[in-house]
Amino acid sequence: MQNKKNKDSRYGLLVAALITAAAVFAIMTYFQRQALSDFEKREIYVAISDIPRGTVISEDNAALFIAVKSVDAGCVPETALTDYRELNGMSPEYDIDKGTLLTAGMFSDSDDVLASMASPVLAGFKTEDLAKAVSGVLRAGDRIDVYSADPESGEEILLCSDVYVECGYDSSGNAVSGDAAAVMFNVYLESEDASAFYRGLRNGYMYVVKRV
Repeated sequence: MQNKKNKDSRYGLLVAALITAAAVFAIMTYFQRQALSDFEKREIYVAISDIPRGTVISEDNAALFIAVKSVDAGCVPETALTDYRELNGMSPEYDIDKGTLLTAGMFSDSDDVLASMASPVLAGFKTEDLAKAVSGVLRAGDRIDVYSADPESGEEILLCSDVYVECGYDSSGNAVSGDAAAVMFNVYLESEDASAFYRGLRNGYMYVVKRV
């Protein structure tokens, strides 16, 4: 009888030891995986708000659009953005949604627009200068066609096409982005189109159409 109790006691101690060992192993494995996971994380930049195509990123507005995030290194592509300063003066090739992991290939140098033009000049207009409301919200990076209409015949005349919107501004002169409505715009156009552009402003029958 005594021997049976001793065997049961030893059996119980063995089971308890095995359970304890399993628990210790599980805890050690957890912390090991956690440490490994932390070791393999990498800091990259993601979009914290929508970044419309054509928005020029600068040190002044970068904090409005991007922020650093720590993610698993295995999920990070080689071209992932790791320094926001790389984007200074750059603009997205297309609309970037909030939460997107940012890569260098999503952006291009805004100076590329000028490089593709023969003799670019910077011009400006206000919404009050237009005879018609703009067909859609204009924002940096948009391309527009500029028209004038004969006040008597109503005939439409194309003054200049494929004009690049450099930036839009509110009534205080602050640059706007996203879907915010601007009241003033700067545009780049070829110097040969400048006289027609300003002639349209003077006659009061100019309007612009955004290209899709």
